[in-house]
Amino acid sequence: MKLLTGGKDISELIEQIRWAGDTKQVARTVRFTIAKNKKDRDFPAVIIDEGAGIIMQDDSGKAVFGGIVFDIDKSAGSKVETYLAYDLMFYINNSDVNQLLEGTPETIVPGICRGLGIECGTMAATGVNIPSVPCFGRKAYEAIMMAYTAAAKQNGSRYIPLMTDINKVSVLEKGTLCGAVMTGDYNLIEATYKSTLQKLVNRVLITDKNNNVIKTVEDTASIRRYGLVQRVLKQEDGEDATAQAEKMLVTVEASATVSGVPNDFRAVSGYSVIVQETDTGLYGKFYIESDTHTFSCGKAQMDLTLAFENIMDEREIEGTT
Repeated sequence: MKLLTGGKDISELIEQIRWAGDTKQVARTVRFTIAKNKKDRDFPAVIIDEGAGIIMQDDSGKAVFGGIVFDIDKSAGSKVETYLAYDLMFYINNSDVNQLLEGTPETIVPGICRGLGIECGTMAATGVNIPSVPCFGRKAYEAIMMAYTAAAKQNGSRYIPLMTDINKVSVLEKGTLCGAVMTGDYNLIEATYKSTLQKLVNRVLITDKNNNVIKTVEDTASIRRYGLVQRVLKQEDGEDATAQAEKMLVTVEASATVSGVPNDFRAVSGYSVIVQETDTGLYGKFYIESDTHTFSCGKAQMDLTLAFENIMDEREIEGTT
């Protein structure tokens, strides 16, 4: 693994690198610490300013991250300096767009990226035409997800935008297998599983504006097994209350984490991974919701937070349900 800035390899100065991602944030990060020793004139030094470009390569020399330094932390009493870089999804997350978008998501997104001066990579093909996406003063990320949410409602697929080839925005089908397999007899060093009923909701009463119940949405199997927890939802004009009520239903919530050595660069948020661990019952395909890959002292470890369901960050187009 190598870390480069300004075309210069600074790997020999690195104390630790944490390469991480989260489906709720989308923009991936690299946080790294560099050793310093101002008392030793022969100790190599490097100057990294805000806005500096950072590229991280795997052991084969393939670039797995490209980003910009946004945060720098220095302390007079510390022997290290810490830097935080985001990939270019930072600009998608934080930039507004102000236009009416029309077409398929795979043609809409390149238009958004062009307006921000960012290249496009692979766009997941939907073939679904979106009549209009009003994005006035909306974040570019939200505009992308509005278009792909509209398509997802028609084709049942789930999507997520990610950076590929260092500087290209791509939209992929969320939950695609990354190719990594984690097993107890190979690379799995820890696994945890947790389940809870604390957010249980298995019946929703839909009422009109006068508080009269007009419809009931419920999970009868859950009620029989776990008992009844009920919520009330008042229907608003123009809203699909049934769809909202169905989203409110919650039964057993399960979560899991796994840690592995050696690291696998393919196991990143937005993809899925195969896990085989019998003690926790984690056996099969799981969705990576967040990942942290740590490189320190010649060792590499990955820590993944897993989900049992493949959930898309849905963003509704105004005036639709």
